[in-house]
Amino acid sequence: MDYSKLAGSNINSLVAYKPGKPISELKREFGLKRVIKLASNENPLGPSPKVINAITSTLPEISRYPTGDAYELRMAVAAKYNVSPKQLLFGAGSNEIIELLLRTYVKAGETTLSPAPSFSVYGIISQAMGSKCEWVPVRDDFSVDLERTLAAITPKTRVIFLANPNNPTGTYINAADLKTFIDRVPADVIVVMDEAYIEFADAADMPDTLAWLKNYPNMILMRTFSKAYGLAGLRVGYAIGDEACCDMMDRVRQPFNTNMLAQVAATVAIDDNEWLNKILTNNREGKNFLYQSFTDMGLNYVPTQANFMLVNVGDGERVFNELLKKGVIARFMGGSLSQYIRVSIGTMEENQIFIQSLREVL
Repeated sequence: MDYSKLAGSNINSLVAYKPGKPISELKREFGLKRVIKLASNENPLGPSPKVINAITSTLPEISRYPTGDAYELRMAVAAKYNVSPKQLLFGAGSNEIIELLLRTYVKAGETTLSPAPSFSVYGIISQAMGSKCEWVPVRDDFSVDLERTLAAITPKTRVIFLANPNNPTGTYINAADLKTFIDRVPADVIVVMDEAYIEFADAADMPDTLAWLKNYPNMILMRTFSKAYGLAGLRVGYAIGDEACCDMMDRVRQPFNTNMLAQVAATVAIDDNEWLNKILTNNREGKNFLYQSFTDMGLNYVPTQANFMLVNVGDGERVFNELLKKGVIARFMGGSLSQYIRVSIGTMEENQIFIQSLREVL
């Protein structure tokens, strides 16, 4: 049986997404007792105690299916952002939202579009579905080239993905530039604002995309509980968009796609502002520490609006591998970023261990 032939050329040539190395794997590989993971932009403080309590109290109910329409979570998010419950769609992380979008709206022969580098899953899912993601290189300073992106739109373009803040660069598109861009995008092209890291953004001119939704029915926002809310292991993301847009995607969505514990945890997490503020404070302090440390070491870095940073270390792969031996998991991106590593902002102790290890490696 030739499964590569059965799958077809689009799947046969697909390169699977490679996540950051797990802590347990690194401990086994090098016989380490202490390992810190700063590779996957996870929340270093974890979920709030209120979320843990809610999950624990729900455990006896897991023999039942979850609420199909995520009603309690839907109402909590709708109240938080002052949107209609019908403007929301929930999924197993933002990845499932991306898949639902493409399954619903990208037909044979149509394509997607994204700046590069950005979240590789846009391309992976596009290719898996028989489509193609056209990548538009960013500028030398890693900012998104919106003019070049507009020029890349063709009659076949159906979806444009804009991660804001962008992963893996940490850069962002300001309000004025984004508005000018969307005003010039054809009305039948969907603009997906991937805002997985929006809670960490503190730039004064960050777009208030929620306030723009009424004026741009072709714009969809994607957000997640994996990052700032510390629920990466439960996989819960969501889309906010036009009611008709979400209705079409909901028809494609599988029943019970958002699990019970994820729904319960996210419902509690979104209203725990005290814990969120603690997370954001930790991130801000850690970011400033890394900025100062990189400056002291004479290393160029990319200012970030997220909970991770790109830093130029000369030979990214060598530094990445040497850090692993010291029990520090960062992320080597490769390609156009071969001189860089991406490091997530951890606790202050983790940040200090990373900097000390980096000094030793360099």
